[in-house]
Amino acid sequence: MKFRAVMIDTGPMREFSNIVTTISKLSKECVLRLSTDQIYFIVSDDNSGPTPPILWCEIPQSMFFSEYQLIGVDDEHKDIYLGFISANLARPLVTLKSAKTLKMKLTKKQCPCLTLEIEMPSSTSPQTRHVTHDIPAIVVPRKIWSDFQEPQVPKPDISIELPPLKQLRTSIDRMRTMASDVVIRASAEGRLTLQIKTDMAKVSTRYKGLRVDTFEGPIEHSDSETESQINEDLSRVCVCRVDAKKLSMFLSADQISHNRIICSIVHKRLVILCLQTDENVKLQCFITGIVY
Repeated sequence: MKFRAVMIDTGPMREFSNIVTTISKLSKECVLRLSTDQIYFIVSDDNSGPTPPILWCEIPQSMFFSEYQLIGVDDEHKDIYLGFISANLARPLVTLKSAKTLKMKLTKKQCPCLTLEIEMPSSTSPQTRHVTHDIPAIVVPRKIWSDFQEPQVPKPDISIELPPLKQLRTSIDRMRTMASDVVIRASAEGRLTLQIKTDMAKVSTRYKGLRVDTFEGPIEHSDSETESQINEDLSRVCVCRVDAKKLSMFLSADQISHNRIICSIVHKRLVILCLQTDENVKLQCFITGIVY
């Protein structure tokens, strides 16, 4: 197996650093899948055995790398799967915001490593400094590659564009201090409601005028789900209760430059959050609904 890639443009290096930093906040461990056209960052749920990924990030290599060489085990198995500690990769990449070049390659030291060679400008001389980081990695066996494929999810009942992430994160972080889960409610008319309910209080944050991409209703609701939806067509509302901490963690992705973020809801079962960028990067987070 061989892998070598070079990054020379400031914008892509900064964006790559932001993506990896965001992923390191979402999970301690990560799998990097290298393919001919794309690179993927994949996160599975902790301590839950073989399960579909909860986070899937795909990056077109041609938009980020000026050079990209990949040789797999053989013609049938062209990809390379590497497992590593997310923070170990994120820490050295922080320096990319002022770096001149980044070279990444797969090496064999005391263990397999993803080696980063970062060229940095010097503040005291016209010469540049070269800093090397060896990130220990585990080569994922081919027999479990199927555990790291893009999740196959049911067709969403609604897909709605989210308001700015910083606004949402402020609301969710306040709600987290009062409750462990939050109800997300989206309507075909472009209204989004975040709600928590405790023995002492009920708190809601509402947004309106949001773009709705798809709606597959009608959805039937019980009175308890819709008691706050006054004057709204209840047959055109989808709802899901999710872990507030997981939702807040995804919202930290606001540091990644993006053009839109879509929230798709499979009624009562699943929330899919998808961040899209101008460079065709796609970051998806899958949050399973809490039964109530």
